[in-house]
Amino acid sequence: MRAARRARIVGDIDLRRGRCLEIGPLANPVVDPDVADVRYVDVVDRAGLLAHYDGNPAVDPEAIPEPHFWLTRPDGTVSTLAEAVAADAPYQHVVASHVIEHVPDMVGWLRDVAQVLTGDGALVLAVPDRRYCFDVHRTPATVGQVLQAHLDGDRTPSVRAVLDHFMKAVDYSAEQAWAGEQPPTQGSHPIDDVRRHVARQQAGDYVDCHVWPLTPRGFADLMDDLLALGEVDFAVERLTATRVGEQEFYATLRRLDRTREPSVAIEEARVALARMRSDLPDESPAPRDGDGGLVPGHVVADLEQQLAETRERLTRVRAARDRARRQRDRGRAEAVTVGSTGDPGVVARLGRRLGRGRGR
Repeated sequence: MRAARRARIVGDIDLRRGRCLEIGPLANPVVDPDVADVRYVDVVDRAGLLAHYDGNPAVDPEAIPEPHFWLTRPDGTVSTLAEAVAADAPYQHVVASHVIEHVPDMVGWLRDVAQVLTGDGALVLAVPDRRYCFDVHRTPATVGQVLQAHLDGDRTPSVRAVLDHFMKAVDYSAEQAWAGEQPPTQGSHPIDDVRRHVARQQAGDYVDCHVWPLTPRGFADLMDDLLALGEVDFAVERLTATRVGEQEFYATLRRLDRTREPSVAIEEARVALARMRSDLPDESPAPRDGDGGLVPGHVVADLEQQLAETRERLTRVRAARDRARRQRDRGRAEAVTVGSTGDPGVVARLGRRLGRGRGR
């Protein structure tokens, strides 16, 4: 199960090529040191993580690796990601599972990631879908909120983020959501706990929470807005739907080619992103069937996901076909050019090459 999930997170990325940085692995790293040359970075060191998650049944303390770098300085202030790993960068891949929704300043964080990546490096993300977790009652993150956090220079989650998280969180699982159960209306945090967390935030503590509730389409919209505004250095290379029965989606972001005219690279990235978004399942309430009843949401999502996966496979097949055609056409052009020289040996060799290409 864990291996299958890791494969879905990584997609087509070969982590063995180049060095990796994994952000916030906690007790379930995506990248194994036996598989790739990886470094880990977290908010605090292992001792701090053990203290924070002491007694949490969802976290196995023995499985928490020692981070190579951490963001919290000895004086309690928080450095940026780029500052924390500067001496060890750059990396070919940065992996972040259930991290981007926590970062106080998404724009600054994405710029930090771009700064520590190689020129053609990739950021691999696993992101919780707000519809299938405790964020179900929260409204999606907006570009205005994201840019406000960046302009405010947030290094810790803001009062807005802390309040939205602790006021709206409910006990709601992916299993309940996909079974069609309605989420509870009663929040999971008593109001006294909410006040305590806000007081901690006001005192300067880092109060961890979901700052940015997201869905696949919401993430696509957000990235499109940030690209249009020139605020991010990434193109979205892959964006999946949330699989039926699960509560996360996956994305791969590739650094924009800085050797090209920025406006051209951004426009191409937005066009590609628009195609990906159109292939994602509809996130509006489930439509009604011909008898006037509601079609179960998981049935609609399952069919739409199968359609999206089929389209993705078709795109890969077409790309392979086009590459084969270009190779064949180049071979024919070479045959015509060399044939005019009258060298029968070269012509015969090219003829055999073309014959093999047709056989494939």
